[in-house]
Amino acid sequence: MLVLLLASSIPQGPAQEKSVNPGDIYDTGIALFHKERYEDAITPFSKIILSFPQSSLVSYSRFMIGQCYLKMDKYNEAIQQFDIYLKTYPDGDRVKGATAGIETASEKLKEKEKTSPSPPKSQPSSEAHRNKRRICAQVFYLEAKDLGEVEKRVKSLKEAGVNTLIFRVFQNKGDRTYKFADHKYEEGVYFKTEHAPVVDDLLEKIADIAHRNGVDLFAWMTTRYAAYGYDSHPELHCKSYNFTTKRIEVARGFNLFRSDVLKRLEGLFQDLGRYPIDGILFQDDLILRHNEDFSVEANRAFFREFGYSPHPDLFYIEPYQSSSGKYYVKAYSDKFWVWAGWKNRWLMDAAKRLMAAAKKSNPSLEFGINLYYEAVLNHSNGVAWFSQTLEEAIEKDFDYYAVMAYHRQSMSEVGMDEKKAFELMAEVTRKAVESVKDPSRVMMKVQLLDWRKYEMIPRKEVETLLKSVLGQGDVSLAFVPYIEQFPLRQLKGNWVSK
Repeated sequence: MLVLLLASSIPQGPAQEKSVNPGDIYDTGIALFHKERYEDAITPFSKIILSFPQSSLVSYSRFMIGQCYLKMDKYNEAIQQFDIYLKTYPDGDRVKGATAGIETASEKLKEKEKTSPSPPKSQPSSEAHRNKRRICAQVFYLEAKDLGEVEKRVKSLKEAGVNTLIFRVFQNKGDRTYKFADHKYEEGVYFKTEHAPVVDDLLEKIADIAHRNGVDLFAWMTTRYAAYGYDSHPELHCKSYNFTTKRIEVARGFNLFRSDVLKRLEGLFQDLGRYPIDGILFQDDLILRHNEDFSVEANRAFFREFGYSPHPDLFYIEPYQSSSGKYYVKAYSDKFWVWAGWKNRWLMDAAKRLMAAAKKSNPSLEFGINLYYEAVLNHSNGVAWFSQTLEEAIEKDFDYYAVMAYHRQSMSEVGMDEKKAFELMAEVTRKAVESVKDPSRVMMKVQLLDWRKYEMIPRKEVETLLKSVLGQGDVSLAFVPYIEQFPLRQLKGNWVSK
C-alpha cells in the first residue's frame, strides 16, 4: 500500500478505457493529422499508447507521434519517437518509414545548423568568448590556511596551463571545510543571500584572486540539494518509491515541481549572479532517478498534461533486488518512458529559469551543466536512470556540457579493465562532440582521485586517458578534483604546444 498522501491522486492500477474503442481514437488522431493540426493529433495517439498497451494500434500511434513532431519541425523530438519505435518494434511494418523519418529529421537539423545566422561582429564580449576552450581545475577542497596561500595555488594552476577555476560555493554537512573561511554554519553557501544560510561571504575575494592572476572563475553551485535549513519541511522535498516497503517516502533534495521552491532557487541564483564571476556550473544533482519524483505536485503537473497520474504499478516491470541490495527492474513500460522524458524536460526548463534569474544580475554569465556519461552514450539509460539526456540539454543552449567521464569509477562499477575504460571515455567524447558540434563546448571531466580507494591516480594513467579523449577533438577539460600534489604542469603539453 502507498502512503495516504497519494491515495487521492494515484489510481490503484493501470487506467482502462471501457467505453471507448481505440480504433475510434486512432481515427481521430489521423483526421487531426490530415487537417495539419499536428499538436492536437499527438493527444489521441498518446492516449492509445497509455490506455491500450495491448492494442495493435500502439506501434502505429508511436510512429504517428514521430510524424507529428516531424511536421512541426521539432526534429529532436521526432528522432526520439522514431528511435523508440525502431527499438520496440524492430520487425514492425513502419520500420522503413521510421528510419526515413530519422534521416529526414537529422538532415533538417544539419541544414538548420548551417543556415543559423552568425553573430554580428558587434556582439558583446560574452558572446565573443562563448566558445572559449577552457582548461579547468575543479575545487572540492583547497589546501590553504589563508587567502595568501589560495593565491599561491591559483598562480601555480595558471602556470600549469589552467585558465578557469571551478570553485565550490556550497557547503553540505560532512563536506571538508575551507580552512581559510570563517564558518558560521555547517551547511549553506559562500556568498551573500537571504535564501540560504551564509557559511562565509568569501566568493568576491576568490574572484578577485582568480582574475588578478588571469584565471576565470566559475561558481560550482548545487540546485535540488540546496535545501539547507529545510530538513524539517518534508512537503518541500522530493518523493521516491521504496521498492522494499512499496511506499512513497521523503527523499533527499528539493521538489522542483513546487513554485515556492523554484522561486527560492531563482533568488539564490540571482544573488549568485551579482558576484564578479565568469560563469556557473550546475552541480550533478539536477537529476531525478527512476523512482523519483512521486510528489503530489509532480503528479498533478503530469496529470494536467497527460490525463492520468504516475504510479509505480504503471512503470516497473518485474522489480528485483540484486546481490548488492540495490533494486533493478527487468523492463520499463511505455508509460514510464513518457514520464521519464517529461521529467527530463521539466528539469531542463527549471535550469533555464535559474539561468535567466542569474542573468538578471549579470547578462554576460556563461553556464555549464554536469552530465552523466550515460546521458551522452545511451539515450535510454540517461532518461531512465537520471531523467537526463544530452539532447534535451542542447535544446536549452548551455555554454558548456561537462561530461563526468570518470574512468576509475566506471572500472569499479562495471568491472571493466583500464583499456576498455579508456575506449569508453573516447567514445563518450566522440558522441558528445558529434552532438554539440563545437568541441570547445564539450567539457570532459578527467578524474585525478580514485575516491573509492582515496588515492591519487598516477600521472601516466591520466596522460593516457587524455590522449584518448583529446583524440576526438580540442575539447575543454576539467580536472576533478584539483589536488595540489598532482603534477598537472607535466600534462600541459597534451593540450598546448610544447
